[in-house]
Amino acid sequence: MTALCATPIKARLMRVIRLDTCGVPVSGAGSLIVSKGFVSIEVAPEYEDGQEFIVKNANGDFCVNEKDPNSLKRVGLTMNFCGVDPDLIAIIAGERVLTTGAPATGTGVAFGEGLLTARFGLEVWQPLAGASACSGGSPLYVYWAFPNVGNSKIGNFSFQLGTFNFQMVSDTKPAAVQWGDGPTSPPYLPSALTNDEHFAFNITGVTPPAETGCGAATLTLS
Repeated sequence: MTALCATPIKARLMRVIRLDTCGVPVSGAGSLIVSKGFVSIEVAPEYEDGQEFIVKNANGDFCVNEKDPNSLKRVGLTMNFCGVDPDLIAIIAGERVLTTGAPATGTGVAFGEGLLTARFGLEVWQPLAGASACSGGSPLYVYWAFPNVGNSKIGNFSFQLGTFNFQMVSDTKPAAVQWGDGPTSPPYLPSALTNDEHFAFNITGVTPPAETGCGAATLTLS
């Protein structure tokens, strides 16, 4: 099989999609944000080491020296933002949006105690460098999907003589079958994710979505 290779650089866009507590995309108003307002997204896969079976003989030599395969448990995501969008924070953290005026405009977020039950899907697009940047006169992108993210915590932040940085720390679960090849059309994946897969990437010529600006937009499921 011939492989399509690429050299990704930077990160152009992120898209956040509201999910229900089972990881299923929620259609309708206030469920979709496409933004460039992030500084970095750090990805940290977490593995469970396989069990070791070691037995030595009386001379100290191995009679048994075996180790089970390691297992992927989840993926940790640390997202650093260069701005604060109340709707974006509310979707990720599951907190209450503070609204002002009529029609209501989200102007803030109130954070309460309790279990962290909110879930969201995260997608990221990277442009490519060098000879792999285009195919047939059209740009290619590396598309990343983290289809079931949650358990989101607010990172430490400070008020200081300097820029304000807002951080959120989350982790993944396997994709819900309803995610399929992605919640919108055209899809950025060539096939549906299975219910044991935590993340995926794909080199694609499908154009990334347009920014939605500040605030959440309407999600229409494909």
